[in-house]
Amino acid sequence: MLKLCSDMRILCNIFNICARQLYKKEIQLSKKICNPTIFPAKSLSTSCTIKTSDEFCIDKPMKWPSGKPANYKFHQETEDILNAQINAELKAFYYYLSMSAYFGRADVALPGCESFFMQMHHEEHEHSLRFLNYVKMRGGRVNLCPMQSPPDQDWKCPLHAFKTALDLEIEVTDKLVKVNAVAEKHGDLNASDFIITGFMEDQMKSINEMARFVAVLSGIGDQALARFIFDKDLLDHHVEPKFNILRLKNASKWK
Repeated sequence: MLKLCSDMRILCNIFNICARQLYKKEIQLSKKICNPTIFPAKSLSTSCTIKTSDEFCIDKPMKWPSGKPANYKFHQETEDILNAQINAELKAFYYYLSMSAYFGRADVALPGCESFFMQMHHEEHEHSLRFLNYVKMRGGRVNLCPMQSPPDQDWKCPLHAFKTALDLEIEVTDKLVKVNAVAEKHGDLNASDFIITGFMEDQMKSINEMARFVAVLSGIGDQALARFIFDKDLLDHHVEPKFNILRLKNASKWK
């Protein structure tokens, strides 16, 4: 029995010596990879998990923001001109809001024009958000500029307002064509498809609609009865119910 206990002690001592030597070798090897965190437990594992040319430890804090967006073939020139388009849409958004506020004044009182331009205001706001979200989706950075207000916010008559609206729609469309040209220049099929499929046909319709309103208003002049009939027709046939000012006012009375 004594001999067996003695043999077991010898074996334990040999095992402890071997374990300490292996432990020292593991520490030396791990130092070549990174500065490890050695746990006090009887384990030789460290906090190193990745062994690449850019080796780092999981307990090392990462830089935030990373500065490495997933912008697959999204050229800087395309990003810049899309940001310019966002601000062009916001300019139209601001002009239409000004027109709606003018025709809603008590001394002007043209609910058709007020409702129509409020509808256009919301449409341009939606367009600007679509461009903004697209730039973010492509891994770009959104850069907003101060919104440009109309130099003269006295819109005088519907004809003057619709002529300005026609110019706005043409300006926005011209900028869309330039965005598409830049996208095609850099072989960006997705950006080109986004412009052509998502906006160009609607812009053609808007230009045609504004041109028709200008033609009608140019023919009737500023006669009171003709202005009233035009405004009523605009409200009845060219404004969605959710933007109809009179319907909304009547609905609020019955609540």
